[in-house]
Amino acid sequence: MNKKILVGSLVLLLIASFSSHSQESSHSPYSRFGLGDLNDQSSSYFNALGGGASAIYSSKHINNSNPATYTAFKPNSFLFSTGGFFNSIKINNENQSHIDNITSLSHIILGCRLNSKAFASAGLVPYSSIGYNLSNYDDVNNANLIYTGNGGLSKVYFGGAYLLAKNLSIGANASYVFGGLNRSKILEFSDETIFNSRSNSLTNITGIKYDVGALYNGDINDQDNFTLAFTTSNSTDLEATRNTLSETFAYSGIYEVIKDTSLNYSEQGTAILPKHMQLGFSYNKDDQWLFVVDYLSQDWSDYRLLGESDSLKNSMRISSGLEFTPEYNSISNFWKRCKYRFGVALNKTPLQINDTQIEDKSISFGIGIPVKKNKTVYDFSVVIGQRGTLSNDLIQEEYIKLSLSVSFDGIWFVERKYD
Repeated sequence: MNKKILVGSLVLLLIASFSSHSQESSHSPYSRFGLGDLNDQSSSYFNALGGGASAIYSSKHINNSNPATYTAFKPNSFLFSTGGFFNSIKINNENQSHIDNITSLSHIILGCRLNSKAFASAGLVPYSSIGYNLSNYDDVNNANLIYTGNGGLSKVYFGGAYLLAKNLSIGANASYVFGGLNRSKILEFSDETIFNSRSNSLTNITGIKYDVGALYNGDINDQDNFTLAFTTSNSTDLEATRNTLSETFAYSGIYEVIKDTSLNYSEQGTAILPKHMQLGFSYNKDDQWLFVVDYLSQDWSDYRLLGESDSLKNSMRISSGLEFTPEYNSISNFWKRCKYRFGVALNKTPLQINDTQIEDKSISFGIGIPVKKNKTVYDFSVVIGQRGTLSNDLIQEEYIKLSLSVSFDGIWFVERKYD
């Protein structure tokens, strides 16, 4: 691989790691709870197949959700992938609705083959995000209650895989999780003679979490093969520091005038990330058809942030996808070389509000466009979904998520013979 490309990729990764704190990739009231909206998948390739990726074994894409899949990388190959997404969300309750739009970076990841048995990958991906602005009028106190939040967590991971046998692989990712969760509560009185009050808390979280995976890739015959995959992690304790500031203020025109500070303190503790378990199966027929199914469960009832549980419940996701390639080695017809994808997913989220566990249902489709000249693959996906319900005084979200990923396959560890 060209050294300039390698250096540029590493610099871009470093810059993104510093800028990720300020990115806001959620505008959902449901992100108020727990760690916010969780990022299940970042690449549009996997999004188009329903989001379940643990058993997708590809030499053209980096599958960091299961580190055992790194053994698919080809000799002398160095993969680089990045992308972004646009999300349009319509938020509804029984009385009104509004639309929010979000654009954000989705991932920057690298992968390569070290030798015939060892493989590696590293990258930066979002872990969770917070973004909400809620208000409610309190008739008793004649005051407006305003809740806002922003921020999120990112993770930089370093992973490796080892080929135990011809068809059996194991792998592990070590991820440094970092970021800040900023939440604010404001009480604005209609009576201007009464001072307004505000409480703001910023929780910084840092620490390392580990994920392990195993994969078996077997041949059925010369044209067909299948993959069985398993990933898991133990519950992880991360360091958490919360800074809380409570104060009273009044408005002078459009400006705020601070009157008094009632609380200003810091507390330290832990954020407990719960363990997860993921099972996957894929079937590849004639290099033309790919079928995938995936099951993910996570024990969010064990979640704690400085002792607070947010009453989260165990989550579960079932997803499935289908990919069709008319003729992968076609010379005369470009569209026959493209890959067409479709997926569905049902996600029971960790949120239980008003005795209702919030569900997220979606369908997805996409296309993969290979460029033979420079071994680049462009993946585009569309996810259409619905989260929540209008029953039990809850909020329903209807969303469309467009994402584009670019994967570049360069040459690694090959010396030039000619200038």
